[in-house]
Amino acid sequence: MAKKGTISVTVGLTRNLGNYQSLRIDAGLTVDSEDVMSDEEWAAAWKRVESEVEGRLSELDGELSGGSSK
Repeated sequence: MAKKGTISVTVGLTRNLGNYQSLRIDAGLTVDSEDVMSDEEWAAAWKRVESEVEGRLSELDGELSGGSSK
């Protein structure tokens, strides 16, 4: 039997930048669900959040690479 509720996922990643510096990225998502026991709904939520973290990390890597030549 389906159980309505919310699904909440959070992903965090810390990247060592060297010289005692690090970069931390966190992203989270809470969505209403028709079935909180559904593996497919959980997988979709995880995929969406992981995609956001990966995309933002790529953007920041580009900014940091460009900024390191200053």
